[in-house]
Amino acid sequence: MKKIIKYIDCDGVILDTEFGLFDEYNRLKNTGANIKRLTYLQQLDWRGWIRQAKIINDAISIIKENNPNDAEILTKVHSLSEGLAKIEYFRELGIKNNIILVPNDLRKSSVVQAKGNLLVDDSIKNLDDWFAHDGISLFFNADGKNESIFKEQITTNNQYPLISTLESVFSSETDKYCKQLILKK
Repeated sequence: MKKIIKYIDCDGVILDTEFGLFDEYNRLKNTGANIKRLTYLQQLDWRGWIRQAKIINDAISIIKENNPNDAEILTKVHSLSEGLAKIEYFRELGIKNNIILVPNDLRKSSVVQAKGNLLVDDSIKNLDDWFAHDGISLFFNADGKNESIFKEQITTNNQYPLISTLESVFSSETDKYCKQLILKK
């Protein structure tokens, strides 16, 4: 059996980069500024934004405690400056895992092989696509709720196992779960 690659999303799983992200954008829109969401994200000071983001449930320490070959960070980016900021930040913190940048307009399954591999993500949309490509999906919610919040819309997770800490990703139970799913397919 081939090794299962474990992909971990960044935004909403490792770092809470989403909290407050659109406060300034909404303020600008409310004052009549003609700015598109994508333009706002491309012009954001990502280096500063990443550094002020809260680390979710000790995620950095958990990743560092495990073999860097046991998981990869798979993160969507809106610009090269966002990608560079994420890579620099993780390297400064001693993260040695591979970091794979996914352009925002592509699916994660278009960039890496989903089939037989694990994705930990807080976006049900990403997990649905991953599952549709024969991947293994784990839903992450830091508060242990089966809810995904994306663009201020709440979606309920009814399909994927829920985890609230990355410790679960590196557990023998998760390895067993993944192998069982692969054998069923």
